[in-house]
Amino acid sequence: MRIATNTLTRTKLIARGASEVLLIFLTLAGLFSGTNRLPAEEPAEPKESQIKAAFVFNFTKFVEWPAARFAAADSPIIIGVFGKSPVAQQLPDAIKDRKVNGRGIVFKPIEKIEDTKSVHLLFVPASADSEVVELLKVMKGTSVLTIGESEVFAKAGGMINFVREGDKVRFEINTDSAEQAGLKISAQLQKLAKSVRRKS
Repeated sequence: MRIATNTLTRTKLIARGASEVLLIFLTLAGLFSGTNRLPAEEPAEPKESQIKAAFVFNFTKFVEWPAARFAAADSPIIIGVFGKSPVAQQLPDAIKDRKVNGRGIVFKPIEKIEDTKSVHLLFVPASADSEVVELLKVMKGTSVLTIGESEVFAKAGGMINFVREGDKVRFEINTDSAEQAGLKISAQLQKLAKSVRRKS
């Protein structure tokens, strides 16, 4: 009887854990209620840039910044995009009227590398690959969550990198880079990543 009870308990725990992960997955990858605002004449299928913009916003829910990075408890989370990218065009809609832990979300275009320290999260498009190494060197230790979409970005030490898997957009996480910057990426988000790079 004890064996049967223990088995049942484990089954319930596994089911509960699976439900929690599924809920997070739907939040991140399926139910982007703020990003699917497409005109009736356009296809219902969201564009890749819309999906990435929605991911970028949702990542703010699963990252913990050092308290010192905010002037006050209700200071906004600033999301920047370096250079030109279709994601920058989609972000204002993705973050409109949104809040995370009582903080508003603000979008800030970034054109100069020296301005990257003014944001909490920075998206670096593949078009900026030629500047990635210098950019990440300047940002080292600034507690800015860096997100990219290229192999160059990943190899240079970017924290979260988008990758294509068939027709799906997935992401990789470099927890080493995040921890060195004083950031904590939740275990729930790490479970959803295609791969996670940790200290061996």
